[in-house]
Amino acid sequence: MRTFAILSAATALLVSTLVSTAEAQQACNGYAELCSKPYSEVAYATTHNAYANRPVGALAANQNNEIPTQLKDGIRALMLDAYNPPAGKNTTNPNDIELCHSSCDVLDGGPLSTTLTQIKSFLDSNPNEVVTIFWENAATLPASRFQSVYAAAGLTNYLYTQTAGSTSWPTLAQMISSGKRLVNFIDAGADASVPWLMNEYSFVFETPYSILRGNPYPCTIDRPKDQRQQMYVLNHFVSAAAGSDKSLLIPQSGAAAETNGQQLVDHVNNCQSTFNQRPSFIAVDFYEKGSLLQTVAQANGVQWNGKAATQPTARGGNKSAANTLSVGAKTAGALVAFAGMSLLAL
Repeated sequence: MRTFAILSAATALLVSTLVSTAEAQQACNGYAELCSKPYSEVAYATTHNAYANRPVGALAANQNNEIPTQLKDGIRALMLDAYNPPAGKNTTNPNDIELCHSSCDVLDGGPLSTTLTQIKSFLDSNPNEVVTIFWENAATLPASRFQSVYAAAGLTNYLYTQTAGSTSWPTLAQMISSGKRLVNFIDAGADASVPWLMNEYSFVFETPYSILRGNPYPCTIDRPKDQRQQMYVLNHFVSAAAGSDKSLLIPQSGAAAETNGQQLVDHVNNCQSTFNQRPSFIAVDFYEKGSLLQTVAQANGVQWNGKAATQPTARGGNKSAANTLSVGAKTAGALVAFAGMSLLAL
């Protein structure tokens, strides 16, 4: 009798757990329809240089909202750039990585450890979300360096590893059930000893990223050159010359509503037709302007859930880079030194 009671209790617990799991996955990345789709067949709202959001109105900024707000709003892929911390900067971890834009003197987004703590907090509080990070390894840092910072942030159990050469990805629901919900790609420096930090160009190609305002949006393979992959990044952001200096290209906050509106829809449709493949990662600047979230929902074949992006009034408003060239002396010197380098920063 006691055995039967124990078995009944165990069965009830199992059923309860299965029901809870099913209920928890009623929505995956915000939509029930995406739960059964493989990771490789979903489109993700992506922020170009996601960390480049401070100070407000900075000449080199690509975003207005901070990363926690981006994630809350529905951004599910972040583009980050890895640098060594600036000389003389106080840091509690000498092995930390700095998030900078072309140069840490031009725009310093702070230590990676802080950003990873924010990402972990989001993943902890949102168990039905799958997030991707794209790394531009600007300082050619070893993979072990990333491993150390990720481990210190407590993210190890979230890290997903795709078998090299495999095109069979789990569904979002499977990734959520396994807990492996953080995907990481790196453009250079992948190492088999850190398998979760995957070589981007083994899985993903990118369209051109350097697009001058007013020019057509290309649907060609830029990286890796002429090599199709299972997924692709649609780079959709524009720049313009800073005054008379044609070599210094500035992100265009003032044009973002137009850039991320019908122009984005047309670019997505054109590339989908050209490649006969939906874009996997739709990357923009100033994501809260225009209709990125609606466009991504359309690419996924779902009805937009109506959750609008946060407008960054609380941080003191925005300035169009096209309308302000007021920078501090240190930054101005850095801009002169890096005049030959586009602030798009890839």
